[in-house]
Amino acid sequence: MGSEWETLSLGNIVEITTGKLDSNHANELGRYPFFTCAPHPLRIDSYAFDIDAILLAGNNANGIFHLNIYKGKFNAYQRTYVLTIKDKNRSNLRFLYYSLQTVTQKLGTYSLGTATKFLTMKILTRLGIPSPPLAEQEAIAYILWVPWMTRLS
Repeated sequence: MGSEWETLSLGNIVEITTGKLDSNHANELGRYPFFTCAPHPLRIDSYAFDIDAILLAGNNANGIFHLNIYKGKFNAYQRTYVLTIKDKNRSNLRFLYYSLQTVTQKLGTYSLGTATKFLTMKILTRLGIPSPPLAEQEAIAYILWVPWMTRLS
């Protein structure tokens, strides 16, 4: 492929919002996934989002910021960041998901706080992300995604 990859700030690639609920809104029999700062989603009775998104835990005592990717109806905890692509003609959500996985350990060093580490919008929007041309993003994401999907079946 051989093209030059530019580095863009995450804030130029995605819209970043957060959920609005406390984690005590979870209901283990709920109909929708409820993304909190835990590695796996809880359940909840209502949804606030119906989109393709990356969910990034915004706080963690150990500075480990979990990532999830989801398509459909879900809800999110108030310290969970919901990332959606600004321009789908320029960026691929799955490629971004894998790119963010490579920098999540660095996020611990960028985070603030002592007892509980947390990420701010300023930290996230400035985070540098490699950004090859869209065709390369799609090819890389496909190669990484297909083995993962076959493990689910």
